[in-house]
Amino acid sequence: MKAEVEVERLDQLKASKMKEIAFKKQDELEDIYARAHVEINPEAARGNILSLIDSGNIEPSELLTDMDKQIAAAKEEALSRKEILDKVEKWMSACEEESWLEDYNRVLIINHLRSICESIFSMIPSLQLWWES
Repeated sequence: MKAEVEVERLDQLKASKMKEIAFKKQDELEDIYARAHVEINPEAARGNILSLIDSGNIEPSELLTDMDKQIAAAKEEALSRKEILDKVEKWMSACEEESWLEDYNRVLIINHLRSICESIFSMIPSLQLWWES
C-alpha cells in the first residue's frame, strides 16, 4: 500500500513537471507566433496540453517532441514572413513620414498666407491715405 501511494505521488509530480515544461514550450511557441503576427488560440492549445497530460494517453517524450516540431515549424513560418513584415514596416514608416511632411507643408502654407494677409492689411491704411490725397 505504501508503494502504491508513493507511485501515485511520483506520477502526480511527473505530470506537474510535464505541465510546467509543456507550458514553457507553449509560451515560446506563442511568442514566436506573436512576433510573426500569426493569430493562434492559446487557451485551446493549453487546454489540449492539459487534457493530454492528465489523460496519460501520451508519452511525455512524444509530447515534447511534438511541441519541438511545432516550435521549429513556427520559427520557419516566422522567418518566411520576416521579409514581408519588414517591407510592411518600412511602408508604414514611409506613410507616417509622408503624412508628417504633408502636415508640415500645410502649416507652412497657412503661415505664409497669414503673413501675406497681415502685410496686405497693414498696407490698407497707407493705401487709403495715398488714395485720398
